[in-house]
Formats: sequence, C-alpha cells, structure tokens
Amino acid sequence: MPDVDLPSAVDPTHHLPLQFLPSDPTPPAPTRSDPPGCTLDWLPDFLDLSWVAYGASSLLVISHFPSPLSDAETVIGPIFRQIFELSGDPSSAVEAVSWSPSTPSIGELAAAAENCVWVFSHDSARSKGA
Repeated sequence: MPDVDLPSAVDPTHHLPLQFLPSDPTPPAPTRSDPPGCTLDWLPDFLDLSWVAYGASSLLVISHFPSPLSDAETVIGPIFRQIFELSGDPSSAVEAVSWSPSTPSIGELAAAAENCVWVFSHDSARSKGA
C-alpha cells in the first residue's frame, strides 16, 4: 500500500461551498386535553429565558420560548428545542406536563403518559455553554 500524505491528499476546496443541513422538523402542535391546558406548561424564567413544554401526541417538546416582553428575545426567536418520545407506542399520548413550581426554578419538568411519570432535570454540571 503506498504511503499517502493525508493533508496534501485531501483538498478541502472540492467540498466548498458547504451545504446547510436541513433543520429539524417543527413538532406538531400541543395535544388537545381535558381539562384544557394540562399538556402544556410555561416556565417564565429559567437561566434568564422563558421556556415552554408540551405534549404532542407521544412526544414531549421542550423549547426556549421568546418572551413577548423582551425585545432581544423576540428578535432572535427560539434558540433551543429538544424532543423526547416518551413511549414507543404512538397511540399513547402525553397526558400531562408540568414544570416544577420551585422558586427560583431549577428547570425540573414532569410529564405523564400511559401509567408512567418521567422527571427531567437540567444538569448544569454537564452542560456546555458557548
């Protein structure tokens, strides 16, 4: 096998212009619930941002939600969205979502589907900021 000098063998200009990867699809709207609103909850201030969490069928969606009271946030729009599939069964919808009422918030969230309750918590020791 011939020796190949890798830096000179790969010409990065052949890969330009770089293509943008398509963004994640927007998750569906919150599931209608009875009583109304139990599959959607809003957290007004965590890490200096507003957050919304909601059930969309069998998915739990957590997203930064720009506060309409903040000019800076409405300009940039949502900066974070994470989607969890709580159950492998698409017919089992998320039935309840609630942020922890502790003040100041520590970012804990509970969601229920089928006969299970999931608790999510922000792990600031492991998260890496920009």
